[in-house]
Amino acid sequence: MGDYKPDLLWLRKAFDSEWKGASMLQLAGDRIYSIESVNELSEEFRNAKVVLAEFSAPDANKLRLVVSVKRVRQVIQSNPVIFHEKARSVPGKLRLAVRETPEEARQKLIS
Repeated sequence: MGDYKPDLLWLRKAFDSEWKGASMLQLAGDRIYSIESVNELSEEFRNAKVVLAEFSAPDANKLRLVVSVKRVRQVIQSNPVIFHEKARSVPGKLRLAVRETPEEARQKLIS
């Protein structure tokens, strides 16, 4: 997996327009792609003692967003003018919009 474990912000399945069939890992300073599945990568991070929380993308029912809990500093209410109209909250400084409400997001982060 490499030495990027502490830098993980979130990961998800890559969009076909990015890299079909890959997983995308958003790191603190970069974005990388892997041929490993989101499930495989999540298991590797969990085995490395990285606490993860799963969220739903606001505009894709089947897209899972897996977030590094320790990297989230705050959760705010989403602004539909800026983010997707179905986004309800935005955990993290880099503004990752998710479908969960701010309270639901906070609960996932402390579970």
